[in-house]
Amino acid sequence: MPTPYVINQPTTHSTEPFSFGSQVDLICPKLLHDTLMSPVPQGLKFMCRIVRKNEGVDKRMYPTYELTLEEPSRNSRVRLLRATKKKRSRGSYYAITSDMDHHPADYDRKASDENYGVLGKLRSNFLGTAFNVYSNGRNPFSGNTATAEAEGQSSGISNIGASNGAKAGQQDQNAKTEIQNSTVPVRQELGAVIYNPNVLGLKGPRKMTILMNTMTAEGEMVEQRPTQVKDTLIGRMTDRDMNTNSFVLNFGGRVSLASVKNFQIVHDNDLDYIIMQFGKTAQDNFTMDCQYPMTPFQAFAFALTSFDAKLACE
Repeated sequence: MPTPYVINQPTTHSTEPFSFGSQVDLICPKLLHDTLMSPVPQGLKFMCRIVRKNEGVDKRMYPTYELTLEEPSRNSRVRLLRATKKKRSRGSYYAITSDMDHHPADYDRKASDENYGVLGKLRSNFLGTAFNVYSNGRNPFSGNTATAEAEGQSSGISNIGASNGAKAGQQDQNAKTEIQNSTVPVRQELGAVIYNPNVLGLKGPRKMTILMNTMTAEGEMVEQRPTQVKDTLIGRMTDRDMNTNSFVLNFGGRVSLASVKNFQIVHDNDLDYIIMQFGKTAQDNFTMDCQYPMTPFQAFAFALTSFDAKLACE
């Protein structure tokens, strides 16, 4: 089937690459967290690489993905995030953690604390056609958060279809009381991705819609899901190249291989402003670029949705 073909030409919107600059050797957990969870500053672009690690029998089914920031001025990369696909869910479930290699003092934390360093989670429905992105925190709609996490329950934005996990069973009353009284903050809903079904089997790239938090005039993210069409991001439609029987996207020199995974995200009121793009450069290597109003964490989560098989979409 035709896949998104790659062309590389200058883009119409000029931005400068984001860089930690002289702070790169002083990155602390708070700076890293604030950078990853805040919108990319206007006029700058996060230019990143994603490496898929799937060696071994288990890793083929449950790979790990590592996100690094390119530092062009230093000819180096800064490790930012790591996503691990978990086994304990009916749909896809990724735990996204900050890279702690910069923070030796944090190694003293007990290895048994699996939530340590987790910034958020990505969940899908069984078909892999709808995904929810959450910050780390308590599920307010579950009597027992641990059971809900294990069985793939979802809520909030999940009314779009990402909550097809099994229902939690009868909960222990003591555990329920403990959760209700917990001081752990309720998780934030950071976004959702919907892949349009392709029930007729028509050839072409995947069609996707991204839902994100709205922004204030001061550039701050509102902690709620979008409810209006004008606040919705859409997958950029491709132009078909009849000479190659493929679909064309201009990645500005950042992508080298055609793949059904390749995509660009634009806002529907400015189709030339590429908020995010993701594409393949080698077997297990990909580029991921994003800019305002998206956060690096959101972009990484949205990119992860492209790796999963999608029944009824291809």
